[in-house]
Amino acid sequence: MSTLQSTGSPRPEPAADLDPAALVRRAVNGDPAALTRIMQRHDGALRTIARFYRLGPWDIDDVVQTTWLLFMEHGHSIREPAALKGWLATTARRQSLRTLQRRVREQPTDDPALAEDARVLEPCEELIAAQRRATLHRAVARLPASGRRLMLLMIARPDLPYEQVGAALGIPIGSIGPTRQRAISRLGQMREIRALGG
Repeated sequence: MSTLQSTGSPRPEPAADLDPAALVRRAVNGDPAALTRIMQRHDGALRTIARFYRLGPWDIDDVVQTTWLLFMEHGHSIREPAALKGWLATTARRQSLRTLQRRVREQPTDDPALAEDARVLEPCEELIAAQRRATLHRAVARLPASGRRLMLLMIARPDLPYEQVGAALGIPIGSIGPTRQRAISRLGQMREIRALGG
């Protein structure tokens, strides 16, 4: 009798006592205690991933919130509880890259190099430079997903060692160079990029 509620149904097991598989099932089925338990375990790691991409606090919050929303939508597809950590990390990486890509689309004239350049550009020079950057950003956006993700990361973090690039994108180090070369080759074949050289 002590294990029954007043309605006569068994008391649900506390989220803290659940095995990982049951915890995931309960969380995606809307159990707030189970979701809170999972978030407490993984939220810090997701924020670390987003910070790695040099996102601002608001963007980090957006990446993490979107990752949890996607978990609620697609968490049923996680068959092995051990895969949860990797699934969340991969989702957070993808959302961070999407945020970088959105920033490129929305701010085609935001060039960090200009902040380092003490020379003040004439208005016509500034316009030409902005048009060149916008053209390059549009071209990068047309690359296949693997090349686009790599080029966006390398634009945002040009000093990043290949080991960290591989970890950030979840790809083998040996594939970074060939993917980069293919992306550069595709960019070089685009008419608008060739026109920039002229």
